[in-house]
Amino acid sequence: MRTVDEQLKREHRWDQVWALAPFALLLLACAVTLVFDHREWGYRLATLLIAAVLAVWHWWFVVAHPAWVVTGRTPRPWPMTGYFLGVLALTVVLVQRDDAFQLFVPVCYLLAFGVLPGRFAYLGVLVVNIPWLVVSGADLRSTVLDLALVTPMAALIGGMIRAMEREAVRRRETNTALVAMAEENARLHDLVVARARETGVAQERARMAREIHDTVAQGLTGIVTQLEAVGELPGPARRRVDTARKLARTSLVEVRRSLDALRPGPLRDARLGDAVRQTVLAWREQFAIPATFTTTGTPRPAHSEVEVTLLRAAQEALSNVGRHAHASRVAVTLSYMEDVIVLDVRDDGAGFVTSTAGGFGLVALRDRVRSLAGLVDIESRPGAGTAVSVSVPVIEVAG
Repeated sequence: MRTVDEQLKREHRWDQVWALAPFALLLLACAVTLVFDHREWGYRLATLLIAAVLAVWHWWFVVAHPAWVVTGRTPRPWPMTGYFLGVLALTVVLVQRDDAFQLFVPVCYLLAFGVLPGRFAYLGVLVVNIPWLVVSGADLRSTVLDLALVTPMAALIGGMIRAMEREAVRRRETNTALVAMAEENARLHDLVVARARETGVAQERARMAREIHDTVAQGLTGIVTQLEAVGELPGPARRRVDTARKLARTSLVEVRRSLDALRPGPLRDARLGDAVRQTVLAWREQFAIPATFTTTGTPRPAHSEVEVTLLRAAQEALSNVGRHAHASRVAVTLSYMEDVIVLDVRDDGAGFVTSTAGGFGLVALRDRVRSLAGLVDIESRPGAGTAVSVSVPVIEVAG
């Protein structure tokens, strides 16, 4: 980012130099006129007044309105064409009044490529020769021969400058695109790292749950079964067995509670369909809007990440309906198909233009679904309600 900023600063400095250079040469020409022109003061003051008009003309079009200047693009070509013709006319008048203003004529070559669009710049270079031709006492033949060399040279130099300017703009745009790409890659890398961390945590939690279930929980279950099978014992021994049985049952309850805690949110105590149904019922009570839930197909266990993603999708979609849709009815459908599970949330609310859908929740949902090779499809238009469809491939629980 620093490289792009530095390039922009350099271009800005060059633009300032280009905009102020005519003032320097015009001031130099005025100084030469005051020193070497021995005509009456009235004539010289009139000449200086015309030079002041030229300075104000340049200031208004170039310095005061830099957006009008042609720099790689042509935002305002007609004002700049009028500006260039005005500069040329005033220069012709000044050259006729005093030869010292020939010092300003080379600037006109630069201005032709700075303000005129496209090939009109080369036509401007030809027109700039007019001040040379009106110089008093000049030999027309020698002047034409000189201009035959100067004009192609000025056109060549101007074309090279314009090509360099286009290349600078192209490089700046390329650098900007590369910086944006690098930032996007960094964001995606952080997202991948976060997803990998979440996946690692989920896998470790699942592994711990299996280990606890297959070892501690099964062992406690066996202990409880054995203790309950013990017959009548003498008083002290029976009390000890009862105490051991209670401790084993309490420990088994705690172990099962820990296993349940390893599943997120509402899925701790429910299958996916039940968890989505509970979400719909809670949402309906909160917003007092009729909402239905339907399950199609044959429900089957899926990977916890798939179930959590679909549950979060239902929560996000219903949250958006409650906050923005002004709907009178909502329908939620969970469909178990051969190789995918599809969640559909439809409402009859206000709708919106789908190209403007870019909230953080929706972006996060798309990223999460995409990480499972799933799809998020949104159909909506103003006044026609909204349909959100989330499809995720079935990743069954490993046996």
